[in-house]
Amino acid sequence: MFPTRPRLTIAVLLLAGVAAVAGAAEGPPAQRTCGTPQPTRVERERIRASVERFRAERTGRAGGGTIRVAFHVITSNHQGDVTDTQIAKQIAELNRAYKGTGYGFALASVDRTDKGNWFHMTPGSNAEVNAKQALVVDPAHTLNIYTCAPGQFILGWAYFPNSVPEDSFWHGVVVHFESLPGGAFLSYNLGRTAVHEVGHYLGLFHTFQGGCVAPGDEVDDTPFEAEPAFGCPIGRNTCAQPGTDPVQNYMDYTDDGCLIEFTRGQDDRMDDLVAVYRPSLFATSSALLAGRTEIEPATIDLDEPSRALAFRGALPNPFRRETAVRFSLPVSGHVQLRVYDIAGKLVSTLVDAPLPPGDHSAMFRADRLPSGMYFTVLRIGGVQISRSVILTR
Repeated sequence: MFPTRPRLTIAVLLLAGVAAVAGAAEGPPAQRTCGTPQPTRVERERIRASVERFRAERTGRAGGGTIRVAFHVITSNHQGDVTDTQIAKQIAELNRAYKGTGYGFALASVDRTDKGNWFHMTPGSNAEVNAKQALVVDPAHTLNIYTCAPGQFILGWAYFPNSVPEDSFWHGVVVHFESLPGGAFLSYNLGRTAVHEVGHYLGLFHTFQGGCVAPGDEVDDTPFEAEPAFGCPIGRNTCAQPGTDPVQNYMDYTDDGCLIEFTRGQDDRMDDLVAVYRPSLFATSSALLAGRTEIEPATIDLDEPSRALAFRGALPNPFRRETAVRFSLPVSGHVQLRVYDIAGKLVSTLVDAPLPPGDHSAMFRADRLPSGMYFTVLRIGGVQISRSVILTR
């Protein structure tokens, strides 16, 4: 029913702390924990090859831009209801940390959902699926940030740009609500957990990725580091290669007060990964012109995975002549599936009819259309979802 989950490894669970059973984390974690999935050797090689091809072909393209942020506050009986001031301070902290990289952040929307079943979600769980499918806003063009109280003592997580298609609901950042500026986690309440997880969202590995073995974190100007650092052990040196451990780098595990820098190499890597895997991030979505882009819960049962609306988008994507646009319905209803160009002009109506529950697909044939980005917009009842698709010649 759902797109394949981003791969989660045993290492993720080990990094999640000593909790053996998923559930609420009572009090602050003893150390920083990150639930971002660990890339396999094959995945790292594939990313490296894609980046090398991009670097060989690019012609002076500048990186960076202003990223629209949709902020989703998930609470449980009002626990976790962070203030608008905290949200504004978190956006300000992102802008402060990424100043000089070319990336900025602008708050586009805030929504608040009181739902205990989602409040303690963990990476890859049905709770994460249900929460993100219900709340996500236009993920190809928007950074979605979710606050809650993750289980397994996790402070936050994100998925790398290459993990799933850029318009997948999986993308975004999840952080513990107490990690926002002014939160109760005294070692981690300056908002730098979100800075760390956005680094993953933009393609950065942990500084200790790969330990002392080349290529480490794939960035030349971050010294090798054998293992994560905690607290703020400035001067620590765990590898024989030149340089002390980068314990003040945002992609390490030290306390918020210790984290102060990205390197030039990390900036370049973010530019490369965004260009290769998030090409639509700074594009203007025609869905914003066509209507609302967020998924509204309507009458769909969001706690039962088999009864949730799924819009898988186009396959193949990019495509040359035609592509299949796939979706699944939890209940029967009148469905509209339309395609818009980048200016918001309707170019094709693929479906405008009642359909039964189940899996469906419609062919989008683009023989007479020019190359470029288009947007498929699925509407059923009060629910509307937009997915991008790229036509190449």
